[in-house]
Amino acid sequence: MKRIANFGCGVNSVAGILKYGAENYDEIIFSDTGSEKPETYEYLKYLVEEKNWKITVINDHFDKSIYDYYYDKRIYPTINFRDCTEKFKIRPIKRHLRKKYGKKQIFVNDIFIDFSEFHRMKNSDVKYQKLNYPLVYDKIDRDQCIEIIKKAGYKIPLKSGCYMCPFNNKAIWLNLKKEHPDLFKKILELENRGMHTIEGERKQKMRPLVNIKGKDSRDLFECACF
Repeated sequence: MKRIANFGCGVNSVAGILKYGAENYDEIIFSDTGSEKPETYEYLKYLVEEKNWKITVINDHFDKSIYDYYYDKRIYPTINFRDCTEKFKIRPIKRHLRKKYGKKQIFVNDIFIDFSEFHRMKNSDVKYQKLNYPLVYDKIDRDQCIEIIKKAGYKIPLKSGCYMCPFNNKAIWLNLKKEHPDLFKKILELENRGMHTIEGERKQKMRPLVNIKGKDSRDLFECACF
């Protein structure tokens, strides 16, 4: 049986590896969507080059980033309707494990959602994997995760997730707008392209992806996408 860490390079997963020990995993896997925030890639580099973490980075989604995937389909992810995690995280990891270790191997996959997210726990849909939620079992919340990272002397990572993630809050949108205007422009282009999706002869209006209102939204349309 192999013990695998599903690593997202955010606060929870970094704290999870620090608490339970990198040496206790047969493999730490980061499934790259091709559209992570630049800060996430920088932090991944920091862990590998400065902290000597052995992380397997897989990019197993047919040479197309998650941004390109949605752009080509003329849609964008929403909180209620998305296939990001399944298509760009879960399936690539499954394919990697089966290809590397064979079809007879059994895996215990640690998933680092914190105690406040216990409602996201679920069982595996395949017999060769068991999903394990150590932070939930030990009742460790996000604040405690941050403390674990601080005590280890590590930098605190930015919240992980794709730069056009529908779960981005206002602060993240504003940071992207300020620090990465090129990516923010791409997000608006994705939103504009997918605002009206075509289903046969019927057009379906989607809710805006970027949730910024009031004075903060005054220059959102500088890219002339709309």
